[in-house]
Amino acid sequence: MSRLVWIPLVLLLPSSVQPQSSITFCDLLRTPEKFNGQQVTIRATWRYGFEWSELYCLDCLDRGKAWLEPSFSSLDESSRRRLKRIPKGAGIVNLTIQGTFHAGDTYGHLNGYRYEIMADTIRNLVVLSKGMKNRNKEEEIEKRWACGGAHPR
Repeated sequence: MSRLVWIPLVLLLPSSVQPQSSITFCDLLRTPEKFNGQQVTIRATWRYGFEWSELYCLDCLDRGKAWLEPSFSSLDESSRRRLKRIPKGAGIVNLTIQGTFHAGDTYGHLNGYRYEIMADTIRNLVVLSKGMKNRNKEEEIEKRWACGGAHPR
């Protein structure tokens, strides 16, 4: 009796398309040239409002913040639905983003950011704060629940 042996086939993708191994948002900002133009998946805190849309993590604030570009035209349908449920106008949320990371130029409103992520997928969204608060209150919320905080959500 003969036995069939199955050999799994491994598809080799060009390096520019291969997904990155698990990285943190701070990994991106510490070695931006390594990830520039690459598809990444990260978890970070997003503070947004009128003329700002910034991704950050308290562990690497000294490295700057990234502009988040959640373009509805490039997002998948489930990500679009999630974004429609975030607080209107302004807020602070933690989220997981998959998208293309850009460095080496300036981005966002008035070119105020050194990095950018063009989001394709947004998931695991947790609202930390609705609307604008005074800065002391926002810092208290961030220290507790933001990326790099005592108990990140």
